[in-house]
Amino acid sequence: MLEIKSLYKKQNDNVINNISFKVEKGNLVSIESSSELSDILIKLILDNEVLGTGEIYIEGIKHSEYIKKNKKNIGVVFREEGFYERLTVDEYMKYYSDIIDSKVNYKDVMLKFSLLEIANKKIKTLNYSKRKMLSFAREMLKGPKILIFQDPIFNMDKEGTRIILENIEELYSKGTAVLAISMSFKDTMLIGGKTYILDENGMEENQEKKDEDISELNYKEEKGYLHKVQKIPAKLDEKILLFDPVEIDYIESESGISNLNVRGEKFPCMMSLTELENNLEFFGFFRCHRSYIVNLQKVREVITWTRNSYSLTLDDKQKSAIPLSKGKLAELKNILKI
Repeated sequence: MLEIKSLYKKQNDNVINNISFKVEKGNLVSIESSSELSDILIKLILDNEVLGTGEIYIEGIKHSEYIKKNKKNIGVVFREEGFYERLTVDEYMKYYSDIIDSKVNYKDVMLKFSLLEIANKKIKTLNYSKRKMLSFAREMLKGPKILIFQDPIFNMDKEGTRIILENIEELYSKGTAVLAISMSFKDTMLIGGKTYILDENGMEENQEKKDEDISELNYKEEKGYLHKVQKIPAKLDEKILLFDPVEIDYIESESGISNLNVRGEKFPCMMSLTELENNLEFFGFFRCHRSYIVNLQKVREVITWTRNSYSLTLDDKQKSAIPLSKGKLAELKNILKI
């Protein structure tokens, strides 16, 4: 349905670096990306930005040619949108339905998005979550073959998140190709589908494992052999995510809960800090403080503040500063050969 081949585009300091992926009919692809790269990618797909190198195809046709004749087949929900603020929700949906000559009953769509109950409210009075749902509902009137959704659940309230996720699932289950691009890694995991991470180095697929794979997670003696740690479990709502050790920047204990810090976001883990320390020792992790375990591959600086105060600066998304206990300094120096 949507195919991107060897796409490269540089705009100011932002680079889409030789990426390739497909969004097939009836499938969902979720990408975690900065807001800048997200904007560039969507503009390129919609032919609002000149390609650097590479190709984009929609239904096997070059995107520029496809959009000239079939733009109505593409639904797009942007991060921020302008509305006719003085219209009511009902007036806006009816107006848009008439413009595109929608074959879908706009009242039915409003019902799906819990908009009927606020049908007579002016758009200017709506909060962020309701405006986001209104944008999505508007694009549903197209019966789109492809939906491009920017930050679908970012900063949404709980009810809005549920409604949007349910409608995304309904769309792709009925054959729509859905591309969701989010600033939040956690949102990408929650949205699901085939998930990718897009940054200046390119795009990498994130492999999410099934719950039954958890049996492989821990070091343990069984029938005379040792199972290798391959994944670390974390909880995200009703999902269990399994992270490769290399993905984890550091782990911190807060109120007795071990939180995995991955790409600037926290994921609660079902294992204790001591269990994690034992299991991750051979993957280059170090217990630098009673409440912290750090991935030594991410350490950029060891900083001395005073004779008794030290910290580690990480080369992660947030440039995190992690406390280093004085008693751990000599051990760390020995490990790092400094």
